[in-house]
Amino acid sequence: METKQPAKHVDKKLQGEEHLDKEQSSTRLYTRLQAYAFRYKAWFALSILGFTLFALAQAAFVKLIEFFIAALDTDKPNEVLSFLPSELTESILFVPLAVVVAAFVYGIGSFIGNFFMGKLGLCVVNNLRKDVFDRMALLPQAFYDKNNSGELVSIIIYNIEQVTGSVTNASKILFRDGLAFIAFFALLIYYSWKLTLIFFLIAPVLALLVYLAARYFRKTSARIQKTVGRITHIATETFQGIKLVKSYGGEKYERERFAKAADESLDYGTRFERVSALQTPILHFVISLALAVIFLLILLFWDGTPEAAVMYVTTAGFLTKPFRQLSNLNSVIQKGLAASKTIFDIIDLPPEENKGRLTLDKIEGDVNFKQVSFSYHSDEHKQAELALSNISFDLRPGQTLALVGGSGSGKTTIASLLLRFYNNQSGEILIDGHNIREFELQNLRSHIALVNQQTILFNDSISANIAYGSDTVDKTRIEHAARAANAHDFICELSEGYQTLVGEDGALLSGGQRQRIAIARALYKNAPILILDEATSALDNESEKLIQDALERLKKDRATLIIAHRLSTIENADMILVLNQGKIVESGRHAQLLQQNGYYSSLYQGALQEEHVDG
Repeated sequence: METKQPAKHVDKKLQGEEHLDKEQSSTRLYTRLQAYAFRYKAWFALSILGFTLFALAQAAFVKLIEFFIAALDTDKPNEVLSFLPSELTESILFVPLAVVVAAFVYGIGSFIGNFFMGKLGLCVVNNLRKDVFDRMALLPQAFYDKNNSGELVSIIIYNIEQVTGSVTNASKILFRDGLAFIAFFALLIYYSWKLTLIFFLIAPVLALLVYLAARYFRKTSARIQKTVGRITHIATETFQGIKLVKSYGGEKYERERFAKAADESLDYGTRFERVSALQTPILHFVISLALAVIFLLILLFWDGTPEAAVMYVTTAGFLTKPFRQLSNLNSVIQKGLAASKTIFDIIDLPPEENKGRLTLDKIEGDVNFKQVSFSYHSDEHKQAELALSNISFDLRPGQTLALVGGSGSGKTTIASLLLRFYNNQSGEILIDGHNIREFELQNLRSHIALVNQQTILFNDSISANIAYGSDTVDKTRIEHAARAANAHDFICELSEGYQTLVGEDGALLSGGQRQRIAIARALYKNAPILILDEATSALDNESEKLIQDALERLKKDRATLIIAHRLSTIENADMILVLNQGKIVESGRHAQLLQQNGYYSSLYQGALQEEHVDG
């Protein structure tokens, strides 16, 4: 028994420290959010000024009503607004005009407060979205390997909207209703500070209710955001692969998958709304109990004027509205804090490693891999997990080197390492004798053109897609690149030629046309190193022949790395490396490898049989 007691004590201590960390974390998050708002201090100040006018106008209404009630009794002097000149207050038009003036100030204050706080909120959303997107664009490839695109889009759209509520809506409630609360509270103190003290003895009860709700809101909001990300992910996957879904009869499966995620989001949303909806009436009931006590105490002990007693109770009633709104402040803030954690977690991620300082305007394109090993996992010592193991080869300017092998043999990994999508754990990769880690990242990639097996086109014109990433758009170069890729003829047949929009992901073009536009993009870049990763995999035989002819013309003075499953496309390569399980098992020219009757020969014979069956 004695040995267990210290453990329990330690557990309680750790729980207390964890709770304290969460509280401190919430404070840091909200402070960081407010920093975005404080970039617009002038708008923030104007908004507070507007809400101040709004609160003072409401308090003025209360005093006008008291003055009006007192004025009905003509047998005694009216001292409610004695600080104003008597010739002004004794006019029969005073109350009607004062009501109009107060209403005007009320409206002006409400407009100024809400408009400038809303404008501030829009700017906060804009800045947060740009900061998150900017950071995402600079994150390493490993980040995208671990996170699906739907959830990332959900963070930019949904989560940031929730943060806006925390910054702007919460600020609106805080200043609009908070200042109104202060104005009414000041009136209560003015009428009777003793009764007001009794009225606010319920504050600890209210604070406890708000605290309990806060913990629930924060946890449930985080779950809601996860389910929204899942919904976005499923919808994105389905729409992007709608042809596959339809051809395989997957509509029912996708509908059920989406419905499950949507129902889960509904469940958490319902829980959130239930507690949020219960919080206000419970707080209102507790406040009403305090009001009931006030009514009793006024009946027993009030020694002021009847109109003052009426206005005290009326003011206490008015106080409940801003108090109810302030009670909702908690749920708004917790939603924002839950969302902001995911946002700042991304903003705080370290960008892609870019410590190199070497920048070259032009390179020859001499590529060397020296004993390069790489693992996608952190434990690089497990040979079974190595994607590449002791890879060495040389690629000279004007040469074409082909990588062949089965799926997962490491072909695409080599291209990814050359582009520094990942960093090799051992060995060296050199370009013109310089380790690629010495290069500034953008400069390194400016010397390499990539056409990968997943043809990516943006929903823009053909011209913009060919010149993508270039600071200048040269129409002559665009046409030259298109001709070299054998794309010019079909482009000219389109309704708007080079200005034709290709649709989302190039949906308005055929597979072969999309691939030739992607190749033209690489040709426009005119980099000394060219990587063709399954570049002809999406083409029919006729288009493939046209591309092969173009590549033969272009490979002069260019270091070309070709990755292909269709071995007939690399028969003329200067060197072929055959990979299996991350290792080079054979190397040589096409004829030499066939004579060896080894792994390459078996791959080639299998490929011929597949082509024969397809034909």
